[in-house]
Amino acid sequence: LRTPAPGASPLAPDIVLIPQVAMRRWLQATLAARHGVAANIEFLTPGEFLGHALKANLGPSEDELDPETLHWPLYAALTDPALLAKPAMAAIAAHVQGNDPLRAWSLAGELAQVFGKYQAWRRDWLLRWEGGADPDDPQAILWRRIARGHHHRARRIQQYLDRFEGAQRPLPQGLPSRLLAFATLNVSPDVLRVIATQARAGTLHCFVPSPVKDYWGDLQKVRDVPESELATEGALLAGGESRLLQAWGAAGVDFMRLVGNYEVVHASAEFAAHADPADSGGQLQGSLLRRLQSDLFHRRGEPGFPLREEVDRTDPSLQLHACHTRLRELQVLRDQLRALFDDDRFDPPLQPRDVAVLAPDIDPYLPYLEAVFGGRGDASAQAIPYALADASPLANEPLAEVFVRLLALPVSRFGLHETLDLLASPALAEANGLDAPAIERLQSWLEAAGARWGLDGEHRARFDAPEDDAYTWAFALDRLLLGHASGSDALIRASDGRLVAPLPELEGGALEALDTLVRLLRVLARHAKVLDEAMTPAQWRERLLELLKALLPKPPSSPASQRALDRLRTLVDGFAKTAEKAGFDAPVPAEAVRAHFGAVLAEADVRAPL
Repeated sequence: LRTPAPGASPLAPDIVLIPQVAMRRWLQATLAARHGVAANIEFLTPGEFLGHALKANLGPSEDELDPETLHWPLYAALTDPALLAKPAMAAIAAHVQGNDPLRAWSLAGELAQVFGKYQAWRRDWLLRWEGGADPDDPQAILWRRIARGHHHRARRIQQYLDRFEGAQRPLPQGLPSRLLAFATLNVSPDVLRVIATQARAGTLHCFVPSPVKDYWGDLQKVRDVPESELATEGALLAGGESRLLQAWGAAGVDFMRLVGNYEVVHASAEFAAHADPADSGGQLQGSLLRRLQSDLFHRRGEPGFPLREEVDRTDPSLQLHACHTRLRELQVLRDQLRALFDDDRFDPPLQPRDVAVLAPDIDPYLPYLEAVFGGRGDASAQAIPYALADASPLANEPLAEVFVRLLALPVSRFGLHETLDLLASPALAEANGLDAPAIERLQSWLEAAGARWGLDGEHRARFDAPEDDAYTWAFALDRLLLGHASGSDALIRASDGRLVAPLPELEGGALEALDTLVRLLRVLARHAKVLDEAMTPAQWRERLLELLKALLPKPPSSPASQRALDRLRTLVDGFAKTAEKAGFDAPVPAEAVRAHFGAVLAEADVRAPL
């Protein structure tokens, strides 16, 4: 990187392939720390480079069948009675047909992800299916149905390889004269072949991290081990291979097999830069982690070091802690990290930027991070600076939770406390002028007036309860409003013959809060009916944006809430636009819409930098 690529402009950026976008900042900062500066570098994922190569040589395509787009034609296919009537589709028809409208939507989403991966990993299958192969395979039937007339990525990859792969073919255009691939192990053979064509127009440097010093593409996958064998050999020894390498090395095995058998790509030179962790020296020489890494390095099926008779509590390299809550997990993590930062056995000393904390789902830990680790970037003695990656952009955002609850209005019982909690959320309360004292007064009045659950008797009947107004919102509001109007608690006979006991507890200045409550309750009641209907994606967009506007007449004062609101509007708009792009305009049931936005709001942002 410190020397210009041969034949390239000094101002042309170097292209570096990285396994995920989140690694960009970390890699650039590491290069800058090592060499003093790191600039004019463009980081791309293998998929982004693939798209660039296809566009530069085959022209742009507006017909990409990505998983978001595939979801809609697949849903249309799975709800088409004529298609489901085919004998080959009997199993799928039995699953999606019935009283659960969510089954077809969920299956369409899963199949969309599968077909999205097939375009990079199973190009030959898709092209064979398009040619009519496997006429009784449900996947083939569905693919022929949704791919008809589309110039999808699998077809474009085939066209690219037919045109540019091979020594006698023309050189691909628009590719960099030097390409560097860093730690890109989980790539498909087709993507790797497209990347390899760059070497015909320039030089390709692959930096491959490997826990093993030699070729390990022949590693056998994990097999089921009988309990008797585990008892005699131990979980790590069964099968003669390191179970840890077998369990965690699946992606690396496939990549090593691809580059090691020289069938897909053929390296012109290989430079081994391996170092045995056991020979790293320092005061942590012989630690448990170093031993484990060395066993992997040499691909040992049995430990290469004498077993310890008891746990060495002074060894900080590998620790196990059992914690009863997520908060306690973070507290223990903080204490252990502080101890490691102060441990003089690390040379150079361990820094916060050297630490990665991994969790299967980071979102449940977000509410505790600030309290445990302190502010981001805080350099005080007690705080540990941190950055988040792979978290949902709307995780722990009250407005996102409000939106999910609004989508569930059709199935809500409209309980007193849950409804007031919804209206007391910061964004809704601020936009409608409801402060904490006003909410408390409303709750006190409504409890005294007898509000418990249900909008009215008709609403209660939907939950198999008696069609009776007693202790509903209508019952309580009638008592409060009649009490204020009459100023007396004498019984009043309503127009329908009911006797109403007024509750004269309202004061003159309190009517504004009650008026706001009645207005918001009418909005919620109206949309509880509207959002229970099946509508086209465009109609869903109109109704959801209308609901947000009605409940949030004023923009939030908090920048975070405003960003969340903008994000919600973008997601709602994107829902309809993706359906329009896919040519889908049929009604979508409310259950599918709730499931869609629930999943989208929980999605991790994989582009957030480490």
